[in-house]
Amino acid sequence: MPLNAVVIGKTLLVRQPIAQSLETLDFHVIEASQVSETPPIFQVSMPALVVMDVDGMAREWRMLAAGLSARTGGSALVLLASRFNFDDVHDAQGLHVAGVIVKPFRREEHTERLIDLALRQRQLKPKRSAPRFAVPKDTKAELRIGQAGRVELFPVTNIGEGGAKIMGESGWEPEQGGPPVTLSWGSVQLEASIELVHRQRDGAGIRFARIFDGAPKLGRALDERRARAFGPLGRKKRKW
Repeated sequence: MPLNAVVIGKTLLVRQPIAQSLETLDFHVIEASQVSETPPIFQVSMPALVVMDVDGMAREWRMLAAGLSARTGGSALVLLASRFNFDDVHDAQGLHVAGVIVKPFRREEHTERLIDLALRQRQLKPKRSAPRFAVPKDTKAELRIGQAGRVELFPVTNIGEGGAKIMGESGWEPEQGGPPVTLSWGSVQLEASIELVHRQRDGAGIRFARIFDGAPKLGRALDERRARAFGPLGRKKRKW
């Protein structure tokens, strides 16, 4: 399941770059312009991550931090500020604020930090060699299994260098030694053999055991998603 995140800020200009980076990395993101808009969100489920622009909202961020720190299994709160004085630092430490980012938000520097804080909050250990990126909402992606006369189609929700997540019946399993499958994603047409990595209630994670055709186009599409999440300067090698 995607990790949930809330981004709070008075202006779209501040919220949007953060929300776009997290959404590209398959976070489910809710934006709010005021703290007062967030109680219904927290009543449904506690997000793994909350990012708040605190300029002009000194009282509000302290109240939010106090509320989150009092909740068992709460959220990692990250504050975004133009400046942060000694009193702010003292209060943030006392209220268990997870991190502070001094404006401006820079994808190439700060996105990885947000990911790590969210994973730590949910006690998840990164294991993948490359990040998975959400398929854009306006782009259709699907996995085609079988040949003429017997074809199954599975929607693809995220994809990376090594594999993808597909939605479908929980009992599905790829045929060992079967014919290659076809993954289509916009202009990407990938032909590969796959292996089942894990199964969830409504879908499964697959690994590309071998890619026969389409690897260059897949690489270019992933580079575009990577730049959207981490900026044009790339990223360091690490586990995801």
